[in-house]
Order: sequence, then structure tokens, then C-alpha cells
Amino acid sequence: MNIIRKLNTVFLFSLIAIFVSSSNEAIGSENPVAEIVKNTTEVLFDAQQKNSRNSAVKIKGLLGGHGSGTYAELNGHKVVVTAKHVVDDIEIHYVVTPGGEKVLGQVVWKSKTKDVAILKIPQLMTRTPVQIQKTDYLNVGQGVLYTGYPASYEMLTSRATVSGFADEYNATLLQGFVWFGYSGSGVFDSSGKLRAVVVAIGVESFHGKPQPLESIVYVFEITKDDILEMKKSLEVSLRNNGK
Repeated sequence: MNIIRKLNTVFLFSLIAIFVSSSNEAIGSENPVAEIVKNTTEVLFDAQQKNSRNSAVKIKGLLGGHGSGTYAELNGHKVVVTAKHVVDDIEIHYVVTPGGEKVLGQVVWKSKTKDVAILKIPQLMTRTPVQIQKTDYLNVGQGVLYTGYPASYEMLTSRATVSGFADEYNATLLQGFVWFGYSGSGVFDSSGKLRAVVVAIGVESFHGKPQPLESIVYVFEITKDDILEMKKSLEVSLRNNGK
């Protein structure tokens, strides 16, 4: 997990209120509109949590250390999306699943501007891949969810809220929970789409000593340009390997 010291952060906040009313309802009677909203919300959160947990993997270095990642499909091939600093040292890493699978992953793309990378891996039998697809930018106040492997814990899922932006790093800030080992976790929106990658924890000075802020989560969003670069690098790798 990278540590970023944040100076002079500007937070942007948005408050949205939705009111549902009916002038003909009796007190204590069921509100069909509210029930529809409730059921729809449950379905969305089910997709969000299901996709997050069913695609989460651990990435282990051949010489030790670990991070997190998301099992995904890109151009019909299986990959793992993670943070670049998780795989910076060497090109080959172990990808481990909660089901006990262990395969080798080859780094095929590293962003030149963001802390994001992908590994090409064989198909996993105990994980379900998600699609890497173009989406809009995250909005302040939006709820997201991510699953990873912080410290020595296995598959912890955290909810967070988009809280602002760190323009000097081109990063998006969440308020949630993050710790070392969560790096590389995929960030999912309420519809279950992969939107970003967890990359760092905020740090500030307290009485002259650096203090990790485990509630400040730095993420890099996956953009259309990122996806195009991923696809090009993956195709080059496949051609070079005769596949």
C-alpha cells in the first residue's frame, strides 16, 4: 500500500435528498413506491457485493509480500486488475483465490500515469470474472464497495463514499476503510460495475510523526483511455507469445 502525504486537500461535497409522498395514504399503511425503491436498492447492492467478492483475488510476490486484485475479462481473455506498485518489482506473480487456486500471472500492462496494472492469467475455476468497460466518472456522495486482503485478513469487504479529489495526483478520494494489503482492490459502484482501483492510504503529520489515516482511501478511476491501453498491451503480449 502506497502512503501519500496529503497537503491542502480541497474536499467537494454534494447532498441529494429524495422525497416520496402520497396524499391519499393512511397512516401505517404500506407504501408501494417505497417498497419498490427498497427492493431495487437490495438488488443493486446484491450485484455490487456479489461482483466484488466473487472476483477478488490475492496477488503474492514470488519473494514475499502481497496485494489485492480483481479477476476480469478483457477481449475474451482473463486478466487481473491491480495497483502498479503491487507488481512493480517483477513481471510474474502468484494469483491466489479463496477457493485455494494458485496460478501464475504475467504483467502485460502498467499505466504510465496512474498506479494501475493488469496481469494475464489462466482461467480460474473458483472466481467469476467481471467486465472491464467504459463508465462515467465517479461523483461525490456516490456509494462504492471494494473487497481485498488487508494485513493478514482474508477477503474483507468495505463500503465507502466518494468524498473528493486529489488533483495533484489525479486521484479520487473515498471515505471508508483502507490498510496495507488492500492495494489493488477493485472499486464497484451500486450497479456492480468495476470503476476504480484502490492505490493508497492518506498520511498526515501528528506531533511531528507520520500518522496513517485509514479512513482516507486514494483510488484511480479506470477510464476509456486506460481500457484502450490495456487492450493494446494485451494483444501485443498475445502476439509475442504466439497466442
